[in-house]
Amino acid sequence: MVKLNFDASLSVGGWVGQGVTARDWRGEVLFAATHRVTAHWPPITAEGKAAAMAIKLAISHGLVDIIIEGDSQVLINRLSKASTFFTDLDNILDDILASCSSFNSVSWCHVKRDENVVAHNLAHLTPFGIEQIWENHSPCKVSPYVMMDKLSI
Repeated sequence: MVKLNFDASLSVGGWVGQGVTARDWRGEVLFAATHRVTAHWPPITAEGKAAAMAIKLAISHGLVDIIIEGDSQVLINRLSKASTFFTDLDNILDDILASCSSFNSVSWCHVKRDENVVAHNLAHLTPFGIEQIWENHSPCKVSPYVMMDKLSI
């Protein structure tokens, strides 16, 4: 099983940051990613886009058994129940749920902000461009959070 954490941040000027980290059962970082776009999304939509980014990266890295953790309880509840309606957010949720057929197993888990601190801090980083991915490690600015999280395992 691989644990993926995702988060989004909204800042002044319409910048939306997204952060994703994937770790194995020992807490070792498989990849960390950050993405930044200009958009005027509500927080729940930004979180949904970050979850979609996590799924996209998991597929591209060939992961098959995943646990997805995020600190948006509404979003995690909707995804774990596969409940969608007819809003802009639901288009994102439908895409996420359709993409989940690529995995053997998917578990959705709501965590508190302090348990999602690595993804939270990744979402606040400014990448060298639009998107940046680190393979088998994380950027120096989030390394202390990775270590703290690893020690709590």
